[in-house]
Amino acid sequence: MDFSFTEEQEKLRKEVHDFFVSELPSDYRPGLSGRRASNEKQFEFWMGVQEKAGAKGYLAPGWGKDSGGLGLSDMEQGIVMEETGYWGAVWPATMGLRVCGPPLHVFGTEEQKKKFLPPIAKGEVIWYEAFTEPDAGSDEANVSLRAVADGDTFILNGQKHFMTAPGPADFLYTLVRTAEVVPKHRGLSLFLIDAHAPGISYSPLPTMGNFTVEIFFDNARVHKDRLLGELNRGFYHAMVTFEFERTNTGNPAAQKRSLEELVQFAREEKRNGKRLIDDPQMRELLADRAIEWVLAYLGGWRDGWFFSQRRRLGSPPPSTSAYRGKVDAEPRAKALADTLGLFAQLQRGSKYAKFGGMGERAWQTSRSTHPAGTIEVNKIVLAGRGLGLPRVPAKFNKEIAKSLQERD
Repeated sequence: MDFSFTEEQEKLRKEVHDFFVSELPSDYRPGLSGRRASNEKQFEFWMGVQEKAGAKGYLAPGWGKDSGGLGLSDMEQGIVMEETGYWGAVWPATMGLRVCGPPLHVFGTEEQKKKFLPPIAKGEVIWYEAFTEPDAGSDEANVSLRAVADGDTFILNGQKHFMTAPGPADFLYTLVRTAEVVPKHRGLSLFLIDAHAPGISYSPLPTMGNFTVEIFFDNARVHKDRLLGELNRGFYHAMVTFEFERTNTGNPAAQKRSLEELVQFAREEKRNGKRLIDDPQMRELLADRAIEWVLAYLGGWRDGWFFSQRRRLGSPPPSTSAYRGKVDAEPRAKALADTLGLFAQLQRGSKYAKFGGMGERAWQTSRSTHPAGTIEVNKIVLAGRGLGLPRVPAKFNKEIAKSLQERD
């Protein structure tokens, strides 16, 4: 694997770097911001920067120019994502760029591509990935939002919840049940739905670490031309979605920036007259963070390199990046909280908070690891696709569940 970069690629990195230097406030510290727009003013700010980045093609650098991108290679796309992550860019359009847009390239009709892709790449619209339901989280085959054909339309009734909400949605990338069959996953379809169509309503659902919403469909109509891919093949299309959702080079870069700011904080903060960085416990924490960052960096670029070589090497092996990030989140948050002491309980905005209130924020987000699949789901993916282990037959799962209930 070759992680070195050409002169042209380094030039691209500098161009993206200079863009963020010119667009972000001089006192902006992404590692202490939480990398999320938490109020209307911040949302408006990021929408403005996002549209400027979209005009330069930085939001979707690997997409073709006809789709609003720059047509760059996989490695060059990784460079743009890395620089974006380092600067803590909080794109409200992330879901459309990372989750909805790629499958649109694969399964969309020419009309759908022309209509939906350029606005996503330009940062003009916000998409939600509307998959999760009360009884269908990790088990997507259990989706019950029902779509019944009626002439040239489908009528939808049901509910989605825990939809990550970076801002008001324009469109919904929605998994629905279009047939009652066994096995269940063969009766699902994907639709591209106007978020404010008649019959669709929303209710806020705040959670630890993220702000989410519930979506209700009450005789909402969607035209058949909004079907993505084949009818009743939505489950298989959704699996492609997850492959795009679980890898990138931006998160390791964000970790690096956060580590740099933690080092700076430790150099400036004093406890009992001594610098915090001279405390052995703090030095151990920083060393652990540095190791985590190096592993994440190598893993991110390993994934990018494999993807760039897929025509020669075949399908890339499943990424461990998401799993590692989820597993590391809780011990990382605890170590930071132990270091900050009682100050770790104070939220951002408190004048007494240390390290920008990131101790409390890290604790909350470490308890909210379900986006892109829980730790258990990531283990299943790595076990099956990475290690080639066989799946436990459904009948054995039922027996195991029955045994656990009897033991309880």
